[in-house]
Amino acid sequence: MEKKRKKLLLWAKTLISKLHSGLNRFPETLLMCAVTVVVLIVYNHCNYGYTDGDTLQHLLRLAAVLALGIPLSLCIRVFYERVPDIRKLARVLIYLAAAAALVIYYFYLLPDFGMVAVTRYIAVFFALLLAFTFIPYLNRKQNYELYVIRLAVSFFVTYLFSVILFAGLSAMLATIGYLFEINILGAFYFDIWAIVAGIFAPAFFLADIPDGDRELEHESYPPTVKSLLSYIMLPLIAAYCVILYIYFLKILVTRQWPDVMVSHLVLWYALLCTLVIFCIYPLRRLNKWTKTFSASFPLLLLPLLLLMFAAMWVRIRAYGITENRYFVLAAGIWAAASMLYLIIAKKPKNLYLPVALALVALLSVFGPWSSYSVAMDSQNRRFEKIAAENNFLLNGKIIKPATELQAEKRRELSSIVTYFNRHYGLQHLRALPEGVETIPQVEDLLGFPLDPYAYPPDENDVYFRCFLKQEDTVWEIADFAYFMHITSGSHQSGVSDSIAVSYFPQDHRLEVNLAGKTVYSKNIAEIVQSLWRDNVDKAETLPREKMSYFERLEDLEVLIVFQQFSGSANGLKDEITLHFADFYLFINSRAGNKN
Repeated sequence: MEKKRKKLLLWAKTLISKLHSGLNRFPETLLMCAVTVVVLIVYNHCNYGYTDGDTLQHLLRLAAVLALGIPLSLCIRVFYERVPDIRKLARVLIYLAAAAALVIYYFYLLPDFGMVAVTRYIAVFFALLLAFTFIPYLNRKQNYELYVIRLAVSFFVTYLFSVILFAGLSAMLATIGYLFEINILGAFYFDIWAIVAGIFAPAFFLADIPDGDRELEHESYPPTVKSLLSYIMLPLIAAYCVILYIYFLKILVTRQWPDVMVSHLVLWYALLCTLVIFCIYPLRRLNKWTKTFSASFPLLLLPLLLLMFAAMWVRIRAYGITENRYFVLAAGIWAAASMLYLIIAKKPKNLYLPVALALVALLSVFGPWSSYSVAMDSQNRRFEKIAAENNFLLNGKIIKPATELQAEKRRELSSIVTYFNRHYGLQHLRALPEGVETIPQVEDLLGFPLDPYAYPPDENDVYFRCFLKQEDTVWEIADFAYFMHITSGSHQSGVSDSIAVSYFPQDHRLEVNLAGKTVYSKNIAEIVQSLWRDNVDKAETLPREKMSYFERLEDLEVLIVFQQFSGSANGLKDEITLHFADFYLFINSRAGNKN
């Protein structure tokens, strides 16, 4: 018993020591983590309370920007450790500049969660994470790979323990709710996860980060990782390489251009190989197999990357450049340049690889060479080319076509106009005359209705969500006798007098029964599809009349008012997939009134 007590005390002391160590070394980072968690918890409970969409978006934007401050503060702290002679005033100014940068990012670079804002955010976050790893090793010659592996293993172990802790706490909470008949909101489970993953896990992870001046030795390479890479990953990668080369030979024999999916397969394979070569670099002198792999695979990857570029060229020649294609090309160029560097350099310094990748990530989302500028220019040229080929481009501006366009051309024009309207605004479509600023005006000018499900330039699925305006959430219901609130996540049913209502999430079916007989059945997904199709401007916040569906039958009146819905639209199949719907159901039984 005494031994168990001592072990428990030792464990508690270790726990407190790690928390203190992480807090003492990275106080700003843990403060950012705590504030981010608080904002996410507030957002979580506001979401359960059906707060209006604008407020929820503001909270989510705030949480995202605060989360961006986590890797930013880490970079600043490890920079201070790398350059300890910085004066106190300079440190204060750097922190003030970082805070100002986050404020500017919130107001100007993250106005919403559209494609542009989200991809830019991911790129900046990723670049900051890379910078956090390589800043301590600037002007240092060796063992950067061991440092990164140490960080990765520590991160994985920390969050594995966090998942176990979260599972245990959630089981305890669920048991309390079941045994004592307490209605515990699902929001509390997210709160637990946010606290565990957002505060305690970072504190433990940061406590295990090696000091900047500490030199790691080859003997510190984790044996488990060494075995995983040497005897599992490398054979799998070699086998996959054989498959890709067989396909490459098939293309040479059949002389058929590769499918665009090949570019993604090759890209992810090349990125994985680059990561593995990076990780096994310290083992090249200890193991002949890893030395052979490190030396030969950069050469073997280059022809496959050429195959990837060929597949991308086919797609770009047909549909122009989009952001996704730009990112694939940028990643492919980085991978190819990394392989060439490893081949040419006599003593390669692997630190250059993440530095270059961080620069590529930032350059791809900022400046006139960014993915957004290049994609807009490419799609503008594509639009103008179609207009010129069909004789409705005059002095750089489109006019009403004299003849009816082919269906494929109408679909291509629809996809380009929808692309600009969704991501940038129609003002960036250069060929539109002055004063043409809305979708209906474009339709009048082109002479045909735009297809809202026309496939975008890069993908078939378009994700959407709509919220009911806050000012339209209160209204009179005197004309209806029954009311029910339904969310699409689970089966729901309710009974009152002789009327019964059921919702079946498997097929999104809503049923109304009177006196045991089904008098009404409707697919909610079909209603959402109709509302989304009528939402010409694809606005996220809509008035009640555009979020409502009314149907009058012989003995029944049904009104459905959506609080929110989300899903994805597939342009090629002209259909949508409903992901979530939250709606109010109002029913008036005229049969009951007659009785």
